[in-house]
Amino acid sequence: MSSHFIQEACFNVCCSSPFSSHSMTQKQEEEELEFSVVTPGASFITKDIKFTSQESLPPLRTSFYDLITAFPDYLQTNQADHLRSTEYQNLSCSSRHVLLTHTGQLQPLFSYSQFRQLSRLNQSLFTLSSKQVCSYKEMLSLASEESWFQTRLRKRIMSFMNLEESEYHMILTQDCSSAFKILAELYSFKTNPNLLTVYNYQDEAVEEMIRISEKKGVKPKSAEFSWPSTEIVSEKLKRTILRSKRGRGKEDKRGIFVFPLQSLVTGATYSYSWMSLAQENQWHVLLDTSALGSKDMDTLGLSLFRPDFLICSFTEVLGQDGLTSFGCLFVKKSSSKALSEETVTNPTNLTVVKAEPSWITENDETTLEIVEEDNVTIEFRGLDHADSLGLILISRRLKSLTLWLVRALMSLKHPNSHQTETPLVKICGPKTRPERGSSVSFNVFDWQGDKVDPLMVERLAEREKISLRCAYLQKISRVGDKKRRDEERDGQNMSLRVSVVCVRLGFMTNFDDVFRVWGFVSRFLDVDFVEREKWRMKALEKKQMRGVII
Repeated sequence: MSSHFIQEACFNVCCSSPFSSHSMTQKQEEEELEFSVVTPGASFITKDIKFTSQESLPPLRTSFYDLITAFPDYLQTNQADHLRSTEYQNLSCSSRHVLLTHTGQLQPLFSYSQFRQLSRLNQSLFTLSSKQVCSYKEMLSLASEESWFQTRLRKRIMSFMNLEESEYHMILTQDCSSAFKILAELYSFKTNPNLLTVYNYQDEAVEEMIRISEKKGVKPKSAEFSWPSTEIVSEKLKRTILRSKRGRGKEDKRGIFVFPLQSLVTGATYSYSWMSLAQENQWHVLLDTSALGSKDMDTLGLSLFRPDFLICSFTEVLGQDGLTSFGCLFVKKSSSKALSEETVTNPTNLTVVKAEPSWITENDETTLEIVEEDNVTIEFRGLDHADSLGLILISRRLKSLTLWLVRALMSLKHPNSHQTETPLVKICGPKTRPERGSSVSFNVFDWQGDKVDPLMVERLAEREKISLRCAYLQKISRVGDKKRRDEERDGQNMSLRVSVVCVRLGFMTNFDDVFRVWGFVSRFLDVDFVEREKWRMKALEKKQMRGVII
């Protein structure tokens, strides 16, 4: 089969992609030089190509050919395009929706096609019922009272998460945030009075955990991050983990180390060695898997450093309106003693859920009657699809799309009479580093260098059916700033907080999605577009204010 035929077939399936015959300069940034080492083909991505208007962007087909020139291995991932077209029709080109907000955070249990087949008489493929408990013991007791459906659900999820049933308890929660609340309420902060988090962005679930710990007398600590790479300031975090003295020679009691392997917002990745260092120094490790890709739990590092606790979340079906989602809290059985039976600060936080099917499949027919377990077939197609693609193909696909999008955004420049154009977009986080995660955060700037409100960008994208989202970077340290160091010694907190636009790619994202994001952002090169939307937003706000006053 010729490579031309493969390219045509892949293009037709994923409706994809950017650059070719455009002027270039000889300048190459440090990131581009680093990236060019791993780029097998000559492509715009290794050059300093610039686009100064939306009209100057190359068409989709030309762009796609450029993608596969830079990343020829991308063609090997066309199985994902096939699955998307047959199992996730709601994400097809005809829907014109670009779903980029929850696809990476919530792994789908079922496919959209499966939902359509089995839910003709129901709004949901399964139902969740919640119950408040009083203690960890009661929580485990309730979790052990499994129906046949929940047993299968637990076994399939634990297999997908690459966890041993003999090693971990699994507790279903209302959502990811509920899992954090439960752990914060039950963790024995009285004997382990420290909380150390590693988040370069504001996360409401983690913030809730911090608030609960503060009510218990804990003074939470956080890692700091450099700007603009948003990487961990390693020396400071290392000192915090290793601290062994407290007061007059007293042994410093440890606590819980809350760690994501990468940032859900900027895509900055962190080493497994942080978990190892924390474990060696008697910290309990909570691994937040929300930012991990669909098969990242298969990595060797996680099999070696089994954390004490894990939190993840799942959704019923990818892209379904009014989707049903739930969280999972995994507790390592040998670490259960770290959970206290003391009175909790807020009993309503100890709420767990049970799952029951709204459908049963027997002999390929849909029925609402409950039958014997042995006669029931349950397909968790969303998990099956991720398993069928595997870690290597999913990683290869996401790396290609993410790095292409980063470089494409960096190529947008405001037209300028000066020799150097003003960048439209500034990336917050890793740029073209190959090992970055599949989240991209950035800000848009007008021709005068003023930042466009990320909330405005989000709203305008929503109007175009592109689901970007706003996020806030935090704990940003201006490393090397003498004034900052002096102010820190005076007790002043000088960490930065930055609002950004975030794009999150998932294993069902295709090139058409990222190309449309690029095309949307390029509209901000038009001065009239930006000014017009600013005035429209102001007029809308004034109208809303008048309505409130009336």
